[in-house]
Amino acid sequence: MADKQKLADQIRANVESSKSSEKKRKGSKTGLPKSASSNAYVPLHRHCTICQCPISLKRDPPICGETKCEEEYESRQRQRKRWNILLYVAPAIMVGALALQLMASA
Repeated sequence: MADKQKLADQIRANVESSKSSEKKRKGSKTGLPKSASSNAYVPLHRHCTICQCPISLKRDPPICGETKCEEEYESRQRQRKRWNILLYVAPAIMVGALALQLMASA
């Protein structure tokens, strides 16, 4: 019976601590300093889509500039274009074949 009471007390304590921490976390604050003069300041950035190293927000395409990343990015772009073409061509061929079959049977 003492174990149940101890467990219930722990649950109540956890609930109370979570309520108090919610009050502290309200808002969209990240906890990072907004001033560039601070040692913990992290400037706004994004990450290379290949190697995940930090790059500028204005970088387009979103890669770091290393030759390995450039080649991988170009390869992914070519593959994406092939899939987009296949996405439209394959159903078109199937519909065309169905239309030919319906015209031939009529």
